[in-house]
Amino acid sequence: MLSDVKAVIFDLDGTLYNFKWLPLRLMWALPTDFSRIAADRSVRKKLKGCDFGTPEAYKEEYSKRMAKATALKPKDALNWYSNRYIGTMCFLLKKYYLARQKLEEVFQVLCDKGIKIAVFSDYPRVRQRIRALDFSDGTMAAVCGIYSAEDFGSQKPAPRPFLEIASELGVSPEHCLVVGDRDDTDGEGARKTNMQFVQIETHKTKVKEPNHPLWSWEDFAEWVLQGMEPLED
Repeated sequence: MLSDVKAVIFDLDGTLYNFKWLPLRLMWALPTDFSRIAADRSVRKKLKGCDFGTPEAYKEEYSKRMAKATALKPKDALNWYSNRYIGTMCFLLKKYYLARQKLEEVFQVLCDKGIKIAVFSDYPRVRQRIRALDFSDGTMAAVCGIYSAEDFGSQKPAPRPFLEIASELGVSPEHCLVVGDRDDTDGEGARKTNMQFVQIETHKTKVKEPNHPLWSWEDFAEWVLQGMEPLED
């Protein structure tokens, strides 16, 4: 367990920043859109783990489901999601949230060790959201790839995006470490692709699975900064 790591695939939301209060802040910022926000969460929950092969096919399915749930036209539902909802999320991230402490140091140590770094989020506009979180230039310079599940036409924990990211990084899956806050998406994606997994504990962590480490961000950062000693079963 946690040995011979050659690439780390980081989730973004809840992992590289503390996302506490973000769902409530979205509803406060968009009070007239409460039913649409609820519909989005319901649709995304039903699409969890689905793989439609292309971003166009995913957007078509998402917009059809959202249109049915909100009485919007599919094109208008997708426009609401892509611009108003995600745009507001970016605004709130810039106003209230920052990258995790010691994130730059963690990325620098990984980079110095020759370990490749990717950021992989379920939500779109990953680069824009990272910029909103004010990641330092040093942090960004260490990142080899930035990915959204939607750009693959899927949602976590569909295995194909994990495997394609590993392929683009030039690292075999068993040498990839997935670091994320959700066992049902990040962890399940890792298990389906024979990757290693560390779960970052957040205020929403309820079930503590026995099949992987569950650490605070501070504990994970300390493990990296202290040299990433292999942890064996």
